[in-house]
Amino acid sequence: MTRVSTVKRKSHFVTTERKSERYDKTSLILDLNKCTGCNMCWTVCPRYAIERGPIGASIRNRTVAPPVRINYHKCVFCGLCAYICPFDALTLIVNNKLAEKIKRGVSLPFLEGEIVDCPRNDGTALKFVEGEITVDNKECPGGCSTCIEICPVESLYLPIAPKEEPWQKMPKIGVNRDKCLFCGACLFACPANIAIDLARTKIHHSEEGSDSTIWKNIEAKLLKPVKSREWFYEKREKTAPGGDQKLAPKRKELKEL
Repeated sequence: MTRVSTVKRKSHFVTTERKSERYDKTSLILDLNKCTGCNMCWTVCPRYAIERGPIGASIRNRTVAPPVRINYHKCVFCGLCAYICPFDALTLIVNNKLAEKIKRGVSLPFLEGEIVDCPRNDGTALKFVEGEITVDNKECPGGCSTCIEICPVESLYLPIAPKEEPWQKMPKIGVNRDKCLFCGACLFACPANIAIDLARTKIHHSEEGSDSTIWKNIEAKLLKPVKSREWFYEKREKTAPGGDQKLAPKRKELKEL
């Protein structure tokens, strides 16, 4: 089967497109105004088709590179990235119509949660995850404020000592856990090793579609604890959307500095 894939950018949209004999045109559209670089799409992608970009520089508008990149050589256009994105930054289009190749309520559950405002990009997000997030003051270099600047809901802040006790030593980064989406944007943008620790504990969803192998595979990936920069050295195995392992070229060994 002949397939032709392209990537093009127009305004704040990056479109990864594939034309084939079966589908006239399949497109995966990334809205840069909504994307926060949280990498939840990277986490669930079964084919390693999503790669981390320069998140901090991109969100700060210091580069034209997007926070995440989609490798059209690897992408199978399954739509799991669009499904899991809490910011609706990704959209799957088949033959110029909104599409859902893996159906919610059948092979995937409906994600449930509260719609919250995102002051950083004047958008909204679906808060469907519970968890814990901690910042290690010993590992955090301090001063860069990358995590504070890119957090979409402003749950991270710079603590200031009270006027009554100005000598009090404050943590480098403060966390408002009630506001946190546990999306991972701060963690993937952080330049320091193991400075931020994220552990998602619960994903709110409907019962319909939650028994599928596809969802169980996604859930296992999302609930796996992760620390900043630790993901860079992680050995990942390619899987089909249903979770079956597939043979793939071995990744080069990465040695920790």
